[in-house]
Amino acid sequence: MNIYEDITLIYVCYNSTKLIKKNINNIKKFKSIIVDNANSFELSTIIKKIDNITYINTSKNLGYGRANNIGVSYAKTPYVLILNPDIYFETNSIDELLKAFTSFDNVGVAAPSLYDQNNNRRSNSSLSYLKKKIHRSKFNKKIYNDVLNTNTDGPLCCDYLIGCALLFNKSFFLEIGGFDDSFFMYFEDNEICDRINKNNKIVLEVPKSKMVHLQGESSTLNFFTKSKISIIHKISEYIYLKKNIKRHLLFFFIFKNFFDFFQRFIFSLLTLKFKKSYKNFLRIISIFFFITNLYLFLYR
Repeated sequence: MNIYEDITLIYVCYNSTKLIKKNINNIKKFKSIIVDNANSFELSTIIKKIDNITYINTSKNLGYGRANNIGVSYAKTPYVLILNPDIYFETNSIDELLKAFTSFDNVGVAAPSLYDQNNNRRSNSSLSYLKKKIHRSKFNKKIYNDVLNTNTDGPLCCDYLIGCALLFNKSFFLEIGGFDDSFFMYFEDNEICDRINKNNKIVLEVPKSKMVHLQGESSTLNFFTKSKISIIHKISEYIYLKKNIKRHLLFFFIFKNFFDFFQRFIFSLLTLKFKKSYKNFLRIISIFFFITNLYLFLYR
């Protein structure tokens, strides 16, 4: 296998020009597709000068999963590597990722181990959201911590991997329907890993493949956009739960959250902790948008 011939890098960007420019010397070595959800003239100008990078302007923000699905559909290689703009990599990390992927017959998705700028290992999750949050236990927390602190170089089988760097066989990705675009952003990685597991495929973390994740720096956002994203994050959580737990448990979870967020909102307001108060206000708003289906207007 040849990483330059057999893999296409897929980037979904939203005001991410600075990050793409910083990593452009590595990106342009590969067949790459950049899907621009922000219609950036500067980004399009840079990309159009590079032959092996395809630029797709969506004209509007389609969300993370839907835009990635479009990017993958344009790829002509057997493998696609979906990357966030705030992921920095060396070419050998992609080589290690592909080697691990092709070493087994039943891999559904593979991802690198993630590190911060100071070479501290970040979590690439491992346990599913449901196990960590819904079926919470000391045993699950122990597994989660053991995986994070392991020093093994061997591949690790996981329930779930963070969606910032994911290697797929293109055919399999399309066969299972790609990302569920009912998620505008967040939790689409949880959901696709669930489907991969249900298809008896492995979700694989590859410690020999190391990438730096500058978490939260994928785009430049103003105050309004940050607030909107905070609401969307909680809504995506509820959409994910709706797909995975019984209706009465979902209502109980939302009801419990509402009173928790409301009392935190009031307490923070009374103690003049306005930042925390606003955060919980947004969480309350997210519940309202979800139960009324008005959240669909946020995606426009």
